[in-house]
Amino acid sequence: MSVNKFFIEKLLYPAMEHGKGNRIRTYLREMKQTQYADSEALHTLRETRLKQLLRACATGVPAYQRLGITDEDIEKDPWAVFRAIPILKKSAFQNEPQRFLNTQYDRARLIPNVTGGSTGEPVKFFMDRYTVEHYEAARWRGLSWWGITPGSRSVMIWGNPIELSQEQQRSARWKDRLLKNRTVISAYDLTEEEVTQYVRFLNHYQPEYLYGYASALETFAHLLRPIREKLHLKHLKVVVSTSETLDDSRRQSICDTFGCPVLNEYGARDAGILGYECRCGHLHIMAENCILEVVDPVTLEPVAPGESGLVVTTDLNNLAMPRLRYLLGDTATLSPAAGCPCGVTLPTIQSLDGREDAIFELPDGKLVHGNFVNQLSRKYQTIRQFQLIQTSVAHAELRVVMSEQGLLEEVETFRRDVAGFMPGVEVQAIVVPHIEPSKSGKFRYSIRQFDRSI
Repeated sequence: MSVNKFFIEKLLYPAMEHGKGNRIRTYLREMKQTQYADSEALHTLRETRLKQLLRACATGVPAYQRLGITDEDIEKDPWAVFRAIPILKKSAFQNEPQRFLNTQYDRARLIPNVTGGSTGEPVKFFMDRYTVEHYEAARWRGLSWWGITPGSRSVMIWGNPIELSQEQQRSARWKDRLLKNRTVISAYDLTEEEVTQYVRFLNHYQPEYLYGYASALETFAHLLRPIREKLHLKHLKVVVSTSETLDDSRRQSICDTFGCPVLNEYGARDAGILGYECRCGHLHIMAENCILEVVDPVTLEPVAPGESGLVVTTDLNNLAMPRLRYLLGDTATLSPAAGCPCGVTLPTIQSLDGREDAIFELPDGKLVHGNFVNQLSRKYQTIRQFQLIQTSVAHAELRVVMSEQGLLEEVETFRRDVAGFMPGVEVQAIVVPHIEPSKSGKFRYSIRQFDRSI
Protein backbone atom coordinates (compact mmCIF):
# COMPACT_ATOMS: atom_id res chain seq x y z
CA MET A 1 0.00 0.00 0.00
CA SER A 2 1.35 3.42 -0.99
CA VAL A 3 2.02 6.03 1.69
CA ASN A 4 -0.77 8.29 0.44
CA LYS A 5 -3.28 5.43 0.21
CA PHE A 6 -2.40 4.41 3.78
CA PHE A 7 -2.81 8.02 4.94
CA ILE A 8 -6.26 8.38 3.35
CA GLU A 9 -7.71 5.05 4.42
CA LYS A 10 -6.10 4.59 7.83
CA LEU A 11 -5.76 8.17 9.07
CA LEU A 12 -7.78 10.71 7.04
CA TYR A 13 -11.13 8.88 6.93
CA PRO A 14 -11.04 7.93 10.65
CA ALA A 15 -10.14 11.54 11.48
CA MET A 16 -13.08 12.86 9.41
CA GLU A 17 -15.40 10.41 11.14
CA HIS A 18 -14.17 11.44 14.58
CA GLY A 19 -13.92 15.19 13.98
CA LYS A 20 -16.71 15.93 11.50
CA GLY A 21 -19.09 13.03 11.91
CA ASN A 22 -18.41 11.77 8.36
CA ARG A 23 -20.33 8.52 7.78
CA ILE A 24 -19.34 7.53 4.24
CA ARG A 25 -17.64 4.32 5.38
CA THR A 26 -20.63 3.44 7.59
CA TYR A 27 -23.02 3.78 4.66
CA LEU A 28 -20.57 1.88 2.46
CA ARG A 29 -20.54 -1.05 4.87
CA GLU A 30 -24.35 -1.03 4.95
CA MET A 31 -24.56 -0.99 1.14
CA LYS A 32 -22.11 -3.86 0.83
CA GLN A 33 -24.61 -5.91 2.85
CA THR A 34 -27.84 -4.75 1.18
CA GLN A 35 -26.44 -5.43 -2.29
CA TYR A 36 -27.09 -9.12 -1.59
CA ALA A 37 -30.54 -8.64 -0.01
CA ASP A 38 -33.49 -10.60 -1.36
CA SER A 39 -36.27 -8.72 -3.17
CA GLU A 40 -38.54 -8.57 -0.11
CA ALA A 41 -35.85 -7.12 2.16
CA LEU A 42 -34.84 -4.55 -0.47
CA HIS A 43 -38.48 -3.57 -1.00
CA THR A 44 -38.94 -3.07 2.76
CA LEU A 45 -35.83 -0.88 2.97
CA ARG A 46 -36.93 1.30 0.06
CA GLU A 47 -40.48 1.58 1.36
CA THR A 48 -39.22 2.78 4.75
CA ARG A 49 -37.12 5.47 3.06
CA LEU A 50 -39.97 6.41 0.73
CA LYS A 51 -42.30 6.95 3.69
CA GLN A 52 -39.72 9.18 5.36
CA LEU A 53 -39.29 11.17 2.13
CA LEU A 54 -43.04 11.60 1.57
CA ARG A 55 -43.56 12.76 5.15
CA ALA A 56 -40.77 15.31 4.77
CA CYS A 57 -42.40 16.60 1.56
CA ALA A 58 -45.86 16.76 3.11
CA THR A 59 -44.73 18.68 6.18
CA GLY A 60 -41.95 20.97 4.94
CA VAL A 61 -41.78 21.32 1.14
CA PRO A 62 -44.19 23.91 -0.32
CA ALA A 63 -44.14 22.38 -3.82
CA TYR A 64 -45.57 19.13 -2.42
CA GLN A 65 -47.66 20.42 0.46
CA ARG A 66 -50.21 21.67 -2.08
CA LEU A 67 -50.88 18.03 -3.11
CA GLY A 68 -52.62 17.35 0.20
CA ILE A 69 -50.67 14.21 1.06
CA THR A 70 -51.64 12.94 4.50
CA ASP A 71 -49.78 10.73 6.94
CA GLU A 72 -52.67 8.28 6.74
CA ASP A 73 -52.25 8.03 2.94
CA ILE A 74 -48.52 7.45 3.33
CA GLU A 75 -48.95 4.73 5.93
CA LYS A 76 -51.70 2.99 3.98
CA ASP A 77 -49.89 2.78 0.60
CA PRO A 78 -46.80 4.95 0.06
CA TRP A 79 -46.29 3.57 -3.46
CA ALA A 80 -49.79 4.67 -4.53
CA VAL A 81 -49.09 8.15 -3.14
CA PHE A 82 -45.78 8.21 -4.96
CA ARG A 83 -47.20 7.14 -8.33
CA ALA A 84 -49.89 9.85 -8.14
CA ILE A 85 -47.27 12.62 -7.89
CA PRO A 86 -46.86 14.45 -11.24
CA ILE A 87 -43.55 14.01 -13.02
CA LEU A 88 -41.27 17.01 -12.44
CA LYS A 89 -39.59 18.55 -15.47
CA LYS A 90 -36.33 20.46 -15.06
CA SER A 91 -37.94 23.64 -16.41
CA ALA A 92 -40.64 23.51 -13.71
CA PHE A 93 -38.00 23.08 -11.03
CA GLN A 94 -35.90 25.93 -12.44
CA ASN A 95 -38.90 28.27 -12.50
CA GLU A 96 -39.57 27.95 -8.75
CA PRO A 97 -36.59 26.26 -7.05
CA GLN A 98 -37.31 27.84 -3.67
CA ARG A 99 -40.61 25.93 -3.44
CA PHE A 100 -38.65 22.66 -3.28
CA LEU A 101 -36.52 23.67 -0.29
CA ASN A 102 -37.56 21.97 2.94
CA THR A 103 -38.51 24.79 5.32
CA GLN A 104 -37.46 22.65 8.29
CA TYR A 105 -33.80 22.77 7.15
CA ASP A 106 -31.37 25.63 7.75
CA ARG A 107 -30.38 26.75 4.26
CA ALA A 108 -27.07 28.10 5.56
CA ARG A 109 -26.04 24.55 6.44
CA LEU A 110 -26.89 23.10 3.02
CA ILE A 111 -24.42 22.46 0.21
CA PRO A 112 -25.08 24.44 -3.01
CA ASN A 113 -24.49 22.72 -6.34
CA VAL A 114 -25.13 23.26 -10.03
CA THR A 115 -25.24 21.00 -13.07
CA GLY A 116 -22.83 21.47 -15.96
CA GLY A 117 -25.53 22.87 -18.22
CA SER A 118 -24.45 20.77 -21.21
CA THR A 119 -28.05 20.51 -22.45
CA GLY A 120 -29.27 24.02 -21.71
CA GLU A 121 -29.46 26.22 -18.64
CA PRO A 122 -27.63 24.85 -15.58
CA VAL A 123 -29.81 23.57 -12.72
CA LYS A 124 -29.02 25.07 -9.32
CA PHE A 125 -29.96 23.09 -6.23
CA PHE A 126 -29.02 22.25 -2.62
CA MET A 127 -28.09 19.05 -0.79
CA ASP A 128 -27.22 18.13 2.77
CA ARG A 129 -24.29 16.04 3.99
CA TYR A 130 -26.47 12.98 4.50
CA THR A 131 -27.32 12.95 0.78
CA VAL A 132 -23.76 13.63 -0.41
CA GLU A 133 -22.33 10.90 1.80
CA HIS A 134 -24.78 8.37 0.38
CA TYR A 135 -23.69 9.39 -3.14
CA GLU A 136 -20.06 8.78 -2.19
CA ALA A 137 -20.86 5.46 -0.52
CA ALA A 138 -22.67 4.34 -3.69
CA ARG A 139 -19.66 5.22 -5.84
CA TRP A 140 -17.19 3.40 -3.60
CA ARG A 141 -19.53 0.39 -3.42
CA GLY A 142 -19.55 0.19 -7.24
CA LEU A 143 -15.79 0.66 -7.48
CA SER A 144 -15.23 -2.00 -4.81
CA TRP A 145 -16.55 -4.59 -7.29
CA TRP A 146 -13.36 -3.90 -9.24
CA GLY A 147 -10.93 -3.89 -6.32
CA ILE A 148 -10.87 -0.10 -5.93
CA THR A 149 -10.91 1.48 -2.46
CA PRO A 150 -11.21 5.15 -1.32
CA GLY A 151 -7.43 5.57 -1.23
CA SER A 152 -6.73 4.01 -4.63
CA ARG A 153 -4.61 6.22 -6.86
CA SER A 154 -6.43 7.57 -9.92
CA VAL A 155 -6.02 9.83 -12.93
CA MET A 156 -9.01 11.85 -14.12
CA ILE A 157 -9.29 12.92 -17.76
CA TRP A 158 -11.45 15.87 -16.88
CA GLY A 159 -12.11 19.56 -17.45
CA ASN A 160 -10.23 22.15 -15.45
CA PRO A 161 -12.31 24.14 -12.92
CA ILE A 162 -12.24 27.22 -15.15
CA GLU A 163 -14.32 29.24 -12.71
CA LEU A 164 -11.39 29.18 -10.26
CA SER A 165 -8.41 31.51 -10.28
CA GLN A 166 -4.96 30.14 -11.12
CA GLU A 167 -4.06 30.11 -7.44
CA GLN A 168 -7.29 28.31 -6.54
CA GLN A 169 -6.65 25.76 -9.28
CA ARG A 170 -3.18 25.04 -7.91
CA SER A 171 -4.66 24.61 -4.44
CA ALA A 172 -7.32 22.25 -5.82
CA ARG A 173 -4.65 20.15 -7.55
CA TRP A 174 -2.65 19.78 -4.34
CA LYS A 175 -5.77 18.80 -2.39
CA ASP A 176 -6.60 16.22 -5.05
CA ARG A 177 -3.12 14.71 -4.75
CA LEU A 178 -2.89 14.68 -0.98
CA LEU A 179 -6.49 14.08 0.16
CA LYS A 180 -7.92 12.06 -2.74
CA ASN A 181 -4.78 10.44 -4.21
CA ARG A 182 -5.69 11.57 -7.70
CA THR A 183 -4.43 13.91 -10.38
CA VAL A 184 -6.22 15.53 -13.31
CA ILE A 185 -5.17 15.63 -16.95
CA SER A 186 -7.18 18.35 -18.67
CA ALA A 187 -9.62 17.04 -21.26
CA TYR A 188 -9.70 20.50 -22.85
CA ASP A 189 -6.20 20.51 -24.32
CA LEU A 190 -5.19 16.94 -25.13
CA THR A 191 -2.55 17.16 -27.87
CA GLU A 192 -0.31 14.83 -29.85
CA GLU A 193 2.72 16.92 -28.84
CA GLU A 194 2.25 15.85 -25.20
CA VAL A 195 1.89 12.10 -25.84
CA THR A 196 5.38 11.17 -24.68
CA GLN A 197 4.89 13.24 -21.53
CA TYR A 198 1.54 11.53 -20.82
CA VAL A 199 3.16 8.10 -21.07
CA ARG A 200 6.08 9.13 -18.87
CA PHE A 201 3.70 10.53 -16.25
CA LEU A 202 1.39 7.47 -16.22
CA ASN A 203 4.31 5.05 -15.93
CA HIS A 204 5.68 7.04 -13.00
CA TYR A 205 2.36 7.73 -11.26
CA GLN A 206 1.01 4.15 -11.63
CA PRO A 207 -2.73 4.74 -11.10
CA GLU A 208 -5.09 1.94 -10.08
CA TYR A 209 -7.85 3.39 -12.25
CA LEU A 210 -8.57 6.07 -14.85
CA TYR A 211 -11.78 8.11 -14.70
CA GLY A 212 -13.45 10.49 -17.15
CA TYR A 213 -16.02 11.28 -19.79
CA ALA A 214 -16.32 8.54 -22.42
CA SER A 215 -15.35 10.92 -25.24
CA ALA A 216 -12.35 12.30 -23.32
CA LEU A 217 -11.13 8.80 -22.46
CA GLU A 218 -11.55 7.73 -26.09
CA THR A 219 -9.59 10.77 -27.29
CA PHE A 220 -6.85 10.09 -24.75
CA ALA A 221 -6.71 6.43 -25.79
CA HIS A 222 -6.52 7.42 -29.48
CA LEU A 223 -3.53 9.68 -28.80
CA LEU A 224 -1.65 7.00 -26.86
CA ARG A 225 -2.48 4.07 -29.16
CA PRO A 226 0.52 4.49 -31.55
CA ILE A 227 2.95 4.11 -28.61
CA ARG A 228 0.85 1.97 -26.26
CA GLU A 229 3.65 -0.60 -26.05
CA LYS A 230 5.53 2.01 -23.99
CA LEU A 231 2.78 2.04 -21.36
CA HIS A 232 3.69 -0.06 -18.33
CA LEU A 233 0.71 0.32 -16.00
CA LYS A 234 1.23 -2.66 -13.72
CA HIS A 235 -1.34 -1.51 -11.13
CA LEU A 236 -4.11 -0.36 -13.51
CA LYS A 237 -7.28 -2.35 -12.72
CA VAL A 238 -10.01 -0.57 -14.66
CA VAL A 239 -11.03 2.51 -16.63
CA VAL A 240 -14.23 4.19 -15.38
CA SER A 241 -16.37 5.98 -17.98
CA THR A 242 -19.02 8.43 -16.78
CA SER A 243 -21.48 11.14 -17.89
CA GLU A 244 -21.73 10.06 -21.54
CA THR A 245 -22.96 7.06 -23.52
CA LEU A 246 -20.32 4.33 -23.53
CA ASP A 247 -21.04 2.43 -26.73
CA ASP A 248 -19.26 -0.79 -27.72
CA SER A 249 -16.83 0.88 -30.13
CA ARG A 250 -15.72 3.45 -27.53
CA ARG A 251 -15.34 0.75 -24.90
CA GLN A 252 -13.23 -1.42 -27.20
CA SER A 253 -11.05 1.49 -28.27
CA ILE A 254 -10.25 2.42 -24.66
CA CYS A 255 -9.73 -1.21 -23.65
CA ASP A 256 -7.33 -1.86 -26.55
CA THR A 257 -5.08 1.01 -25.50
CA PHE A 258 -4.95 0.45 -21.75
CA GLY A 259 -5.33 -3.34 -21.70
CA CYS A 260 -7.90 -3.48 -18.88
CA PRO A 261 -11.70 -3.58 -18.48
CA VAL A 262 -13.76 -0.42 -19.07
CA LEU A 263 -16.81 -0.01 -16.82
CA ASN A 264 -19.78 2.30 -16.98
CA GLU A 265 -20.74 4.60 -14.10
CA TYR A 266 -24.22 6.10 -14.43
CA GLY A 267 -24.99 9.23 -12.51
CA ALA A 268 -25.83 12.91 -12.70
CA ARG A 269 -24.86 15.96 -10.71
CA ASP A 270 -28.52 16.55 -9.80
CA ALA A 271 -29.37 12.89 -9.13
CA GLY A 272 -26.25 11.28 -7.65
CA ILE A 273 -24.80 7.87 -8.47
CA LEU A 274 -27.60 5.87 -10.09
CA GLY A 275 -25.85 2.77 -11.41
CA TYR A 276 -22.56 0.87 -11.61
CA GLU A 277 -21.44 -1.88 -13.91
CA CYS A 278 -20.34 -5.16 -12.32
CA ARG A 279 -17.74 -7.63 -13.62
CA CYS A 280 -20.51 -9.52 -15.44
CA GLY A 281 -21.28 -6.44 -17.52
CA HIS A 282 -24.61 -5.62 -15.84
CA LEU A 283 -25.39 -2.03 -14.83
CA HIS A 284 -26.83 -2.36 -11.33
CA ILE A 285 -29.14 0.37 -10.04
CA MET A 286 -28.23 1.86 -6.66
CA ALA A 287 -31.73 0.94 -5.52
CA GLU A 288 -31.17 1.64 -1.81
CA ASN A 289 -30.66 5.30 -2.68
CA CYS A 290 -33.13 5.95 -5.47
CA ILE A 291 -36.26 5.01 -7.35
CA LEU A 292 -35.50 4.89 -11.06
CA GLU A 293 -38.42 4.81 -13.50
CA VAL A 294 -38.53 4.70 -17.31
CA VAL A 295 -41.54 6.42 -18.91
CA ASP A 296 -42.96 6.89 -22.38
CA PRO A 297 -41.66 10.12 -24.02
CA VAL A 298 -45.17 11.23 -24.99
CA THR A 299 -47.55 9.98 -22.29
CA LEU A 300 -45.00 10.03 -19.43
CA GLU A 301 -46.52 6.73 -18.26
CA PRO A 302 -44.15 3.95 -17.09
CA VAL A 303 -43.10 1.51 -19.80
CA ALA A 304 -42.43 -2.20 -19.35
CA PRO A 305 -38.88 -3.49 -18.75
CA GLY A 306 -37.24 -4.03 -22.13
CA GLU A 307 -38.80 -0.86 -23.60
CA SER A 308 -36.84 2.37 -24.03
CA GLY A 309 -38.08 5.61 -22.51
CA LEU A 310 -37.19 8.70 -20.48
CA VAL A 311 -35.41 8.29 -17.13
CA VAL A 312 -37.24 9.60 -14.06
CA THR A 313 -35.43 9.56 -10.71
CA THR A 314 -36.33 10.09 -7.06
CA ASP A 315 -33.55 10.46 -4.49
CA LEU A 316 -34.70 8.59 -1.39
CA ASN A 317 -32.18 10.34 0.86
CA ASN A 318 -32.51 13.99 -0.16
CA LEU A 319 -34.97 15.42 2.35
CA ALA A 320 -33.47 18.91 2.20
CA MET A 321 -34.53 19.72 -1.37
CA PRO A 322 -36.58 16.78 -2.66
CA ARG A 323 -37.33 16.38 -6.36
CA LEU A 324 -39.86 13.57 -6.68
CA ARG A 325 -40.18 11.81 -10.04
CA TYR A 326 -37.60 14.16 -11.57
CA LEU A 327 -37.26 13.95 -15.37
CA LEU A 328 -33.51 13.63 -15.69
CA GLY A 329 -33.11 14.10 -19.44
CA ASP A 330 -31.71 10.65 -20.28
CA THR A 331 -33.22 7.73 -22.14
CA ALA A 332 -32.72 4.14 -21.01
CA THR A 333 -34.17 0.63 -20.96
CA LEU A 334 -34.69 -1.36 -17.76
CA SER A 335 -33.73 -5.01 -17.84
CA PRO A 336 -36.59 -7.54 -17.72
CA ALA A 337 -34.20 -10.18 -16.38
CA ALA A 338 -33.62 -10.73 -12.67
CA GLY A 339 -30.46 -11.94 -10.96
CA CYS A 340 -26.80 -11.66 -11.90
CA PRO A 341 -23.95 -14.21 -11.74
CA CYS A 342 -21.92 -11.72 -9.69
CA GLY A 343 -24.30 -12.33 -6.77
CA VAL A 344 -25.50 -8.72 -6.48
CA THR A 345 -29.30 -8.75 -6.34
CA LEU A 346 -29.87 -5.08 -7.24
CA PRO A 347 -32.02 -4.51 -10.37
CA THR A 348 -30.25 -3.62 -13.61
CA ILE A 349 -30.46 -1.22 -16.54
CA GLN A 350 -30.40 -3.08 -19.84
CA SER A 351 -29.06 -0.12 -21.81
CA LEU A 352 -28.40 3.60 -21.56
CA ASP A 353 -29.68 5.01 -24.81
CA GLY A 354 -28.56 8.65 -24.66
CA ARG A 355 -30.10 12.05 -23.92
CA GLU A 356 -33.77 12.98 -24.18
CA ASP A 357 -32.96 15.88 -26.49
CA ALA A 358 -31.28 13.42 -28.84
CA ILE A 359 -34.77 12.16 -29.72
CA PHE A 360 -35.50 13.78 -33.07
CA GLU A 361 -39.00 14.86 -34.09
CA LEU A 362 -40.11 14.31 -37.69
CA PRO A 363 -42.66 16.49 -39.56
CA ASP A 364 -45.30 13.73 -39.32
CA GLY A 365 -44.96 13.71 -35.51
CA LYS A 366 -42.96 10.50 -35.26
CA LEU A 367 -39.93 10.31 -32.98
CA VAL A 368 -36.57 8.72 -33.79
CA HIS A 369 -33.67 8.34 -31.36
CA GLY A 370 -30.33 9.78 -32.44
CA ASN A 371 -28.58 6.50 -31.66
CA PHE A 372 -29.15 5.50 -35.29
CA VAL A 373 -26.45 7.98 -36.38
CA ASN A 374 -23.84 6.19 -34.31
CA GLN A 375 -24.87 2.86 -35.80
CA LEU A 376 -24.65 4.20 -39.38
CA SER A 377 -21.25 5.82 -38.84
CA ARG A 378 -19.54 2.47 -38.28
CA LYS A 379 -19.67 1.75 -42.01
CA TYR A 380 -17.42 4.70 -42.83
CA GLN A 381 -13.76 4.17 -42.05
CA THR A 382 -12.58 7.67 -43.01
CA ILE A 383 -15.08 9.61 -40.88
CA ARG A 384 -13.27 10.45 -37.66
CA GLN A 385 -16.01 12.36 -35.86
CA PHE A 386 -19.56 13.49 -36.50
CA GLN A 387 -22.42 15.37 -34.89
CA LEU A 388 -26.06 15.58 -36.04
CA ILE A 389 -27.95 18.67 -34.85
CA GLN A 390 -31.66 19.05 -35.58
CA THR A 391 -32.26 22.79 -35.62
CA SER A 392 -35.97 22.61 -36.49
CA VAL A 393 -38.59 20.02 -37.39
CA ALA A 394 -37.68 20.48 -41.06
CA HIS A 395 -33.90 20.90 -40.92
CA ALA A 396 -30.81 19.15 -39.53
CA GLU A 397 -27.08 19.74 -39.85
CA LEU A 398 -24.62 16.84 -40.08
CA ARG A 399 -21.13 17.95 -39.10
CA VAL A 400 -18.33 15.62 -40.18
CA VAL A 401 -14.60 15.50 -39.41
CA MET A 402 -12.69 13.49 -42.02
CA SER A 403 -9.41 11.64 -41.78
CA GLU A 404 -6.60 12.62 -44.14
CA GLN A 405 -7.69 9.83 -46.49
CA GLY A 406 -11.34 10.86 -46.35
CA LEU A 407 -13.44 11.16 -49.49
CA LEU A 408 -16.24 13.68 -49.98
CA GLU A 409 -18.23 10.93 -51.67
CA GLU A 410 -18.37 9.13 -48.32
CA VAL A 411 -19.74 12.25 -46.65
CA GLU A 412 -22.56 12.44 -49.18
CA THR A 413 -23.34 8.73 -48.78
CA PHE A 414 -23.37 9.17 -45.00
CA ARG A 415 -25.70 12.16 -45.37
CA ARG A 416 -28.12 10.18 -47.53
CA ASP A 417 -28.10 7.31 -45.01
CA VAL A 418 -28.92 9.72 -42.19
CA ALA A 419 -31.65 11.42 -44.23
CA GLY A 420 -33.22 8.02 -44.86
CA PHE A 421 -33.99 7.76 -41.15
CA MET A 422 -35.45 11.29 -41.05
CA PRO A 423 -38.06 11.51 -43.84
CA GLY A 424 -39.30 15.04 -44.36
CA VAL A 425 -36.21 16.59 -42.73
CA GLU A 426 -33.63 18.34 -44.92
CA VAL A 427 -30.21 17.07 -43.81
CA GLN A 428 -27.25 19.27 -44.76
CA ALA A 429 -23.71 17.87 -44.46
CA ILE A 430 -20.81 20.17 -43.51
CA VAL A 431 -17.16 19.08 -43.35
CA VAL A 432 -15.41 20.79 -40.41
CA PRO A 433 -11.82 20.57 -39.06
CA HIS A 434 -12.96 19.64 -35.57
CA ILE A 435 -16.04 19.53 -33.31
CA GLU A 436 -15.80 21.25 -29.96
CA PRO A 437 -17.23 19.64 -26.80
CA SER A 438 -19.80 21.56 -24.78
CA LYS A 439 -18.75 23.97 -22.04
CA SER A 440 -19.01 21.14 -19.52
CA GLY A 441 -16.44 19.12 -21.51
CA LYS A 442 -18.92 16.52 -22.74
CA PHE A 443 -19.28 15.56 -26.38
CA ARG A 444 -22.62 14.54 -27.86
CA TYR A 445 -23.13 13.22 -31.37
CA SER A 446 -26.88 13.90 -31.64
CA ILE A 447 -28.71 17.00 -30.41
CA ARG A 448 -32.19 18.45 -30.88
CA GLN A 449 -32.12 22.23 -30.38
CA PHE A 450 -35.86 22.85 -29.96
CA ASP A 451 -38.62 21.66 -27.65
CA ARG A 452 -40.75 18.82 -28.92
CA SER A 453 -44.31 19.75 -29.90
CA ILE A 454 -45.66 16.56 -28.34
